[in-house]
Amino acid sequence: MRFNLAMDDLKGELNRAVEDVEQAVTGAMNEVSDGLKTELREQVTSSGLGQRLANTWRGKRFPEARPSMNSAAYVWSKAPDIIDAYERGPTIVPVNGRKYLAIPTANCPPRRRGGGFGGKGRKASPFEVETIFNQDLKFAKAANGRLIAFIEAVGARSKRGFRPGTPKRLAQGRAVVAVVMFILVPAVQVRKRLDVEGAANRWADRVPRLIAQHWR
Repeated sequence: MRFNLAMDDLKGELNRAVEDVEQAVTGAMNEVSDGLKTELREQVTSSGLGQRLANTWRGKRFPEARPSMNSAAYVWSKAPDIIDAYERGPTIVPVNGRKYLAIPTANCPPRRRGGGFGGKGRKASPFEVETIFNQDLKFAKAANGRLIAFIEAVGARSKRGFRPGTPKRLAQGRAVVAVVMFILVPAVQVRKRLDVEGAANRWADRVPRLIAQHWR
């Protein structure tokens, strides 16, 4: 029994085989990109770090425009320093000759992105607090032995936050109170909450199976 295979037939079969490989690898990398991104976002939210930080995770497959047997999944965070801190659990210490880190309390006013204070922005720095209340921070030891930094202010009429004790406000009978703005500590140990490397390795181990699943 004799079989003949024309070169055109062989070329067509090889092209179809290459297309199958390209589609399988590309499909697998799409799954890896989406799956790893989703798992890392879930890690952040389940660790209590909030949806905003979770949404900094992004994922893409390259090349984007076409299938390729060299497709690669790329997953990254737009807040890499924060993610890295919760991945490693480092100890944060003061720099530039400072002895303490100033940890803001709930009393510390937030600073808006566009300037000014209030809203839900990041907390004001010690220098900014002194500017807001037009006075130097005062220091004392709390009953638990911790060093605190406070200012003297009056309660806001809205019962939310505090305001400088201006002569007009004092004339209204509003009492001046000591308001703790910062707790001063020599160092802070960040608790490890994320396992980015572990998640990446799990998805890397799934690649051969995913390619097989996408094989036509």
